[in-house]
Amino acid sequence: MGVDASGRSLQPSAPFAAASVTKTFVAALMLLLVEDGLVGLDDDVLPRLPRNFELPDPVTLRSLLNHTSGMPDYFEDAGFLRAWRRGPEREWDPHQLVEISLALSRREPGLFRYANVNYVLVGLVIEALSGRTVGDMLRERLLDPLALDGTQLPGTASAAAGGLVATADDIARFLAALLAGEIASPRSLREILSTVRSDWPESQGYGLGIERVESLMGSGVSPCGGAWGHIGLGRATTVALTTADATRQVVLTANSMVTSEDAWAALSRATWAVLCS
Repeated sequence: MGVDASGRSLQPSAPFAAASVTKTFVAALMLLLVEDGLVGLDDDVLPRLPRNFELPDPVTLRSLLNHTSGMPDYFEDAGFLRAWRRGPEREWDPHQLVEISLALSRREPGLFRYANVNYVLVGLVIEALSGRTVGDMLRERLLDPLALDGTQLPGTASAAAGGLVATADDIARFLAALLAGEIASPRSLREILSTVRSDWPESQGYGLGIERVESLMGSGVSPCGGAWGHIGLGRATTVALTTADATRQVVLTANSMVTSEDAWAALSRATWAVLCS
């Protein structure tokens, strides 16, 4: 667990900003809409979007969910980054974030390259398909059925990239339910866990909104094999993982962005001690 602003220990029932752990929730919701027959994973998303963006053709839903779309990220724009650092709590219009990204140079599609804008686009697709906000759809399809009362996604579709507010208990329950097959069909779960190779130290493979993690930022290799979940980096740091058999979960959070090797080594030791004991 982390500490709050006063230095007191956080409790499992305390809500916190989960950052990119949001993506696992949003991807699971998207797979439920795929199961409903509203869209296919390999469909081009452009016809599903409410605005006629000049997206490269095609950009599939799958490529957004596993970050192989080649879309550049708005965090690569110097102006956006300065504005975000001045006001990290600002709520951005999702269409503006997409336009900022489209003004940057696109990378080669088909290769993994993490970009928050992918999930902004997924959020827009969800809202276009359902006629409701991503937050409302999460509440109806995931949060209420799993009794995750301490979790919410406020704001616009831009929040689909990292705006979740949740408790450690709720995140652990969600990951256990997902890997145990309680949320998506066996076919959808296979799709979710089908990974592309990750090119960064945060994970060793990336599925549909979920990471396969064998070591945390290169600090300490798991003694019991790879775990599944997501790392959240922003104003805080979150490590949220489950064993593949869904029997053990760990959710660690700190109230700042962890950057030092020593801190990641400590988080790694704590993570594997919980999951592998």
